[in-house]
Amino acid sequence: MIRTALEFIKKELESYIVTREQDSSYPAGSVVDLKSIVSPNGQVNVTDTTHVTLMLVGVDEERREGKRSHYIPTEDKMFFRLNPPVELDLFVLFAAHKMNYETALRDLSDIIGFFQANPVFDAIKYPALNASVNKPDEKPWQMIERLSFMLQSLTFEQQNNLWAMLGSKYIPSVVYRMKMITFFETKSNQKVASIAELDFLGSSQ
Repeated sequence: MIRTALEFIKKELESYIVTREQDSSYPAGSVVDLKSIVSPNGQVNVTDTTHVTLMLVGVDEERREGKRSHYIPTEDKMFFRLNPPVELDLFVLFAAHKMNYETALRDLSDIIGFFQANPVFDAIKYPALNASVNKPDEKPWQMIERLSFMLQSLTFEQQNNLWAMLGSKYIPSVVYRMKMITFFETKSNQKVASIAELDFLGSSQ
């Protein structure tokens, strides 16, 4: 599901930048990368042949009250009980790493403009949201229902900690908090009986 979301955003962001710039230095298919900007050996893993690299830098679960289990009927008039869908906050770094600093700043403006124009993505408005999922009927856990984005403001100290964690010097960049609602995990061995009658406390006798 995380891969599905980031692959979708990579394609949409690239399409937006190519269309917006209308420039031969922004060839389709060579503008946005989805990868770690630092390789396992600690070397910076960006190339000047692309403009922007996005990578996941943090994951947090959004916990709230009122989330309920979901029930799927079975042929024997029982139900499979599924846990509530996962709601995640993903922190995504978008680094504009062109060697030409002015170009990098323009790319950074394009990233901000993209999310200002498109703060929310769902399957109704964006049918390609789950296009990268093979066999969605068999692997529904890879699918997502909705994405929303909010610019995450970082203090200088937080920026310093982030780039120190990555083992790199600062690159013009922004971090967005991506709220993601996933589909249900459909595998469950917990079967329960149907509820035929409810007995409310305090009801009249």
